[in-house]
Amino acid sequence: MPRPSDARTRLIRVSAALFRQRGYDGVGLNEILAAASAPKGSFYHHFPEGKEQLGEAVIRHSGAEMGKAIDSAMEGARDLASGLRALVGGLADWFERSGFSEGCPVTSIALDTSLRIGSHAAAVREVFADWEAKLVGHARRLNESSFSASDAEHLIMLVEGAWILARVQQSKEPLHRAIEAFLVGWNG
Repeated sequence: MPRPSDARTRLIRVSAALFRQRGYDGVGLNEILAAASAPKGSFYHHFPEGKEQLGEAVIRHSGAEMGKAIDSAMEGARDLASGLRALVGGLADWFERSGFSEGCPVTSIALDTSLRIGSHAAAVREVFADWEAKLVGHARRLNESSFSASDAEHLIMLVEGAWILARVQQSKEPLHRAIEAFLVGWNG
């Protein structure tokens, strides 16, 4: 019996890494195929609609990975503030280990494609809504009933903006300043 192929997963993971570094438009299909060691036929078997379909899969995969990071940081937290600090601190440490070269793959694709590829814009909206819901759910579990979906959205905006500044400044400090500014400004 033939072994099942992991080509789809490899294509998504490799693409996410490349998109984090150079954005969706900065990476060509041939480069993705070479980096994933996948033949073009395998690519079109898994993504018959091409790179746009792959981009949507990367958004959803990356969104789910961030969802896991939210859950992991918040599950061990004694309160919302410590959970949020752990989440952003983990992101900052990961970003530093990448040499400040990798952005958020969800945002990097959204910046390049959301105006022209409707399925990408819809997937990004769904991912952000999922992150917001996870954050609010963890806040409720931690007895922070004043933390709202609007607060979660504000936090995501701050972190995404701080990620850009961190990349430009080659420092994780903008991410740390963003979470502290959020906590000071939040009415919890």
